Amino acid sequence: MTVTSFSFFLFLAIGMAFYYAFPRLQWIVLLILSGIFYISAATHYTFAFPVISTGLAYFSTMAYSRYKDDEGKKKVLLILTVLAIIGNVVLWFLLKGSSFWISGSALIRKFIPTFPVLTDLPVVGAMGMAYYTSQVIGYVLDVYWGNTKIQRNFLKLFLFVIFFPQMTVGPISRYEQLSSLFERHSFKYQNLCYGAQRIMWGVFKKIVISDRVGILVDAIWASERTGFYPWIAVLLYPLQIYTDFSGCMDIVIGGAELFDIKLSENFKNPFFSRTSQEFWQRWHITLGTWARDYIYYPVLKSRFLQKIGKRTRDKFGKKVGKLIPWTIGMAVLWFIMGFWHGGIQHIFGVSLWFFAVIVLGELLNPLFCRTNKVLGIHTDSFSWHLFQSVRTYFIYALGAVFFSAPGLHGALAHYKVLISSLTKPNIWIFFDESILEMGVTWVDINIIIFGVVILIIVGVLREKYGFARNWMREQILPFRWFVWLFLLTITLVYGLYGPGYDASIFIYEGF
Repeated sequence: MTVTSFSFFLFLAIGMAFYYAFPRLQWIVLLILSGIFYISAATHYTFAFPVISTGLAYFSTMAYSRYKDDEGKKKVLLILTVLAIIGNVVLWFLLKGSSFWISGSALIRKFIPTFPVLTDLPVVGAMGMAYYTSQVIGYVLDVYWGNTKIQRNFLKLFLFVIFFPQMTVGPISRYEQLSSLFERHSFKYQNLCYGAQRIMWGVFKKIVISDRVGILVDAIWASERTGFYPWIAVLLYPLQIYTDFSGCMDIVIGGAELFDIKLSENFKNPFFSRTSQEFWQRWHITLGTWARDYIYYPVLKSRFLQKIGKRTRDKFGKKVGKLIPWTIGMAVLWFIMGFWHGGIQHIFGVSLWFFAVIVLGELLNPLFCRTNKVLGIHTDSFSWHLFQSVRTYFIYALGAVFFSAPGLHGALAHYKVLISSLTKPNIWIFFDESILEMGVTWVDINIIIFGVVILIIVGVLREKYGFARNWMREQILPFRWFVWLFLLTITLVYGLYGPGYDASIFIYEGF
């Protein structure tokens, strides 16, 4: 069962009927729905993995609840907390991190011929494992730091972990944000409208734009063409992954809204960003805030970095004293961000690439400011903001090659093609209709252009009104109905679905 399938929408409708029919049992209904969804969407035995993950969190936090006021037990409680976190990380690593040990063993074998090349475990990783593992680790740390209440009911804690809308691609929720799971909710027509509208918008982005762009991107790389074609694939891939990831996020947020449950937003017009640092504040927001609160801030506050900051400040001055700890903290943060994505290529495409871009941007910022002043650039002008957003898009597109390519060697091969293509550009491809050999038609190309225009309009409205639907709510009824019926018609007519169509899985579903 995928979240773009008819069976999922039927599942939502039936689930809503039971949910509002039994108000005293709503959280139990959600737990049953989550179990059914998980078992139908994943391999059956993987259901044991979120149970184990929840169990580790439950027993460590219950021990903390019992002995937190006992001074003699503080070290024991710290050890239990650390073990719960390590247990979750090790479980994830064994099931999702095979790229690290396979690549590592191959590298060691080059120097030690007798060293065995390790292979992947013959066990399927759990669906949404990176997302719920992050949630569990956040919950354990919040309990230990005294930032959240302890959930003493194992089944309720388990519902927090496997709440079905967020099992596909997140978002990464905090326990306090999902505490409404255990409250009673009455049926509201507004929730039905908003939820259905959000779902429709997500489906439009996925099956009208993302899957259509994906056909073109995959065909270009498969054709091994040179000239501008590889660059077209690189520049289109961010559009594909954004409409794919954010489209799925719209569907799951809308699905949760039908049950009067508010999930965290994960995107806020990331391609409107003027810098790469701002980009990651708008892209996969819940992962960024999770990494900030549970990795970056604790690292900066650690005694080790505090000592380094003091020594460098005393020796080299206040500016360097701030820069060195910040750089170390950013290095740890971006390594974890790459590690979270589960592949060696992501260490390069996320960790090294964006760490280098952000650190260099910070170091060179004074030079950039002086250059802008000398050239008389009005940094508040629309054209300058547009340039910054295009630049940020291009930087992300180059790093995203590591996502689109099959592994590290595939990504390096793609970069080699991109560099060689610069020496022999072929502008004629924009006029000879050879792009139609890539499995798309002019209708597909026009639909992609139309979709981009719609995305920009909705993005502008969101920047100004918080959400486009806030603006829509102010319009007259006939206009609102026209817009939603038009979007539904476009989705039904031009969406890629139905018999004979093999819908691609969501790109971030693999995490």
